Amino acid sequence: MSIDLQPYAQLLVCPACRSKLLVDGNSFLCRKESCRLRYEVKDDIPVMLSDEAKPVAAEEWDAIIQRTIATNA
Repeated sequence: MSIDLQPYAQLLVCPACRSKLLVDGNSFLCRKESCRLRYEVKDDIPVMLSDEAKPVAAEEWDAIIQRTIATNA
Protein backbone atom coordinates (compact mmCIF):
# COMPACT_ATOMS: atom_id res chain seq x y z
CA MET A 1 0.00 0.00 0.00
CA SER A 2 1.36 3.40 -0.87
CA ILE A 3 0.45 6.67 0.75
CA ASP A 4 -1.20 9.67 -0.91
CA LEU A 5 1.68 12.06 -1.58
CA GLN A 6 -0.42 15.06 -2.60
CA PRO A 7 -0.91 16.46 0.94
CA TYR A 8 2.86 16.32 1.48
CA ALA A 9 3.51 18.25 -1.74
CA GLN A 10 1.65 21.16 -0.14
CA LEU A 11 3.95 21.08 2.90
CA LEU A 12 7.38 20.19 1.51
CA VAL A 13 9.70 22.30 -0.61
CA CYS A 14 12.75 21.43 -2.67
CA PRO A 15 15.73 21.37 -0.30
CA ALA A 16 18.02 22.65 -3.06
CA CYS A 17 16.11 25.76 -4.18
CA ARG A 18 13.08 26.04 -1.85
CA SER A 19 10.57 25.83 -4.74
CA LYS A 20 7.26 24.02 -4.52
CA LEU A 21 7.05 20.36 -5.44
CA LEU A 22 4.62 18.35 -7.49
CA VAL A 23 3.80 14.67 -7.28
CA ASP A 24 4.93 12.50 -10.18
CA GLY A 25 4.14 8.84 -9.62
CA ASN A 26 5.89 7.78 -6.43
CA SER A 27 8.20 10.77 -6.22
CA PHE A 28 8.29 14.52 -5.83
CA LEU A 29 9.55 16.79 -8.59
CA CYS A 30 10.83 20.34 -8.16
CA ARG A 31 8.71 22.82 -10.12
CA LYS A 32 11.58 25.21 -10.80
CA GLU A 33 12.91 24.73 -14.34
CA SER A 34 16.52 25.53 -13.45
CA CYS A 35 16.50 22.93 -10.64
CA ARG A 36 14.46 19.95 -12.00
CA LEU A 37 15.35 17.52 -9.17
CA ARG A 38 13.34 14.36 -8.44
CA TYR A 39 13.01 13.16 -4.84
CA GLU A 40 12.10 9.48 -4.49
CA VAL A 41 9.79 8.02 -1.87
CA LYS A 42 11.14 4.82 -0.32
CA ASP A 43 9.04 2.69 2.01
CA ASP A 44 6.47 5.53 2.13
CA ILE A 45 9.13 7.97 3.37
CA PRO A 46 10.12 10.93 1.18
CA VAL A 47 13.90 11.10 0.80
CA MET A 48 14.30 14.86 0.81
CA LEU A 49 18.08 14.99 0.51
CA SER A 50 19.41 17.00 -2.43
CA ASP A 51 22.48 14.73 -2.54
CA GLU A 52 20.23 11.76 -3.30
CA ALA A 53 17.88 13.58 -5.68
CA LYS A 54 18.08 12.75 -9.36
CA PRO A 55 18.16 15.46 -12.04
CA VAL A 56 15.44 15.25 -14.67
CA ALA A 57 16.17 16.04 -18.31
CA ALA A 58 14.61 19.29 -19.54
CA GLU A 59 12.36 17.53 -22.08
CA GLU A 60 11.05 15.05 -19.51
CA TRP A 61 10.51 17.80 -16.94
CA ASP A 62 8.58 19.89 -19.47
CA ALA A 63 6.37 16.93 -20.40
CA ILE A 64 5.61 16.25 -16.72
CA ILE A 65 4.75 19.90 -16.09
CA GLN A 66 2.47 20.02 -19.15
CA ARG A 67 0.75 16.78 -18.10
CA THR A 68 0.24 18.10 -14.57
CA ILE A 69 -1.23 21.37 -15.83
CA ALA A 70 -3.60 19.50 -18.18
CA THR A 71 -4.69 17.13 -15.41
CA ASN A 72 -5.41 19.95 -12.95
CA ALA A 73 -7.14 22.25 -15.46
